[in-house]
Amino acid sequence: MGTSSSKNVITSGLKHCTLWKTDRSPPCRAVMMALDAMNLSITEVDVNMDKGEHRGPELSIYNPLQTLPIFKDKELILSDSHAITSYLATRYCSAGKFLPKDAGGRAIIDQLMHYDSGILYPRFRAAAYPILYENCRFVMPQQVCEIECAYRDLECMLVGRTWLGGSWPTLGDITIAATLSTLNVLVPIDKLRYPRLSSWLYRMSEEIYYITANKKGLGEFSRRIDRGCISDDSEFKCPRSSIRRRAGVPEKENKKD
Repeated sequence: MGTSSSKNVITSGLKHCTLWKTDRSPPCRAVMMALDAMNLSITEVDVNMDKGEHRGPELSIYNPLQTLPIFKDKELILSDSHAITSYLATRYCSAGKFLPKDAGGRAIIDQLMHYDSGILYPRFRAAAYPILYENCRFVMPQQVCEIECAYRDLECMLVGRTWLGGSWPTLGDITIAATLSTLNVLVPIDKLRYPRLSSWLYRMSEEIYYITANKKGLGEFSRRIDRGCISDDSEFKCPRSSIRRRAGVPEKENKKD
């Protein structure tokens, strides 16, 4: 059902590009979904945050903020998922499908990305980090209220729209989907209160790049929230290419169209 079918698609291999990431991170999954949506393959390196590998000397040189993702294209280094996906779409995706070339269309996508970075993701972090890294075992009431407010915002944004960014899914939808699908684990979206938002997230979940790049990490995050499960070292197979990661998706899912 997804619009980005894997059949008869030529994948562009960018051997000079590297992405350091961890699957349970929404920003990392946003970049991975963008790569898969645009059929770009780069070298991907899994980083074990539980062992503090993102704070090691090699990655700290690339990103003093010690956050993920980190993207390197020859001498260019970027460490913000919104900047990375915009760069990839501008530099390596000439069609303009995921990031419109006209000023108005681009501004709409920028607006969605600013909403994610300024409102949605900070609310995710405030709710999730105490559970992931402290002794808290539930989302605090204040965080639940703020997340529900974001759901109401997005429900309003979808009035008269099928997709947040326009007539088809764009980088704005991909970015919001990575964070929102993770928030949905913490504070489930009520289908009766937010029918448009719930339907939008379902449509995004049917996109092939959501299946190949978001589904696994979302499951890992859910297990970590539920059981405090530390990832097994056997899951960290690096480096590998994006196309090899996509090849790991079960065939019946990878052939949805």
